Amino acid sequence: GRLVVRLHFYKMEPTPRSDWGRDYLRRYYRGTDDLLDKSLDGIIMTGAEPKAARLTEEPYWATFVRIIDWARENTASSVYSCLAVHGAVLHMDGIERQALPAKCIGVFPQTKAEDHPLTGGLPQIFKTPHARWNGVPEGALANCGYSVLSRSIEAGVDCFVKRQNRSLFVHFQGHPEYETLTLLGEYRRDMGRFLRGESEVCPTIPKGYFDAKAEDILTVFRREAITNRRPEFFAGFPTDRLAKDVRNVWQSPAKRIYRNWLLYLEAQRVERSKPVY
Repeated sequence: GRLVVRLHFYKMEPTPRSDWGRDYLRRYYRGTDDLLDKSLDGIIMTGAEPKAARLTEEPYWATFVRIIDWARENTASSVYSCLAVHGAVLHMDGIERQALPAKCIGVFPQTKAEDHPLTGGLPQIFKTPHARWNGVPEGALANCGYSVLSRSIEAGVDCFVKRQNRSLFVHFQGHPEYETLTLLGEYRRDMGRFLRGESEVCPTIPKGYFDAKAEDILTVFRREAITNRRPEFFAGFPTDRLAKDVRNVWQSPAKRIYRNWLLYLEAQRVERSKPVY
């Protein structure tokens, strides 16, 4: 609409990356110090693959905490996704993530649990992708004053919020920002790791993501991967056949949520600019 949105990209330097990734971020992303010197209405912190047994042992933890502490004093609202959610609630309220019995991966129906400006215009039930090994229990969130805005019977809590000092912290355990083929790429990566012996867990097929025909194709491939586990078998992963019929059923509600978030930022900006008499 009439909003002018200026988007800036920042990186956390201690995060381990490939040579290609470091070069790409060096050219197109700014550093953490530059972020902390800016005046921004809001920030979005995405997730990363967990590497350490505890979040506080991740190489970027100290930088992550600096940004969290800055955001609660200097933004109108901050959005956290997946692993960033688990880091935020641990730092702010001491809530520990819990390991899941298996990876939660797929596109799951979410039910609106509470009316809120962020969920305005959303249907009562909408879908969101999830891809994570850990989760935070709803009871612990409730005990610390978080408001749950959406939840899933299978995936648990999805979106929840809490005001932290000057900023409304918005948390997504899922990934409304995922592109159409992101889950396919993540599943393919996990299958490659299994076949190369880098992981002992053969990945489960993402729920609610593929149609029946694609699931049949993957079921056969997965069965053969377990039976004849070898790196060479990965070359036959049926990426093209699986990709052609994937439908993005979460983009529309995701756009609505982020539109609502931008409108919230605008309203807070207007409110803060009013003269004080």
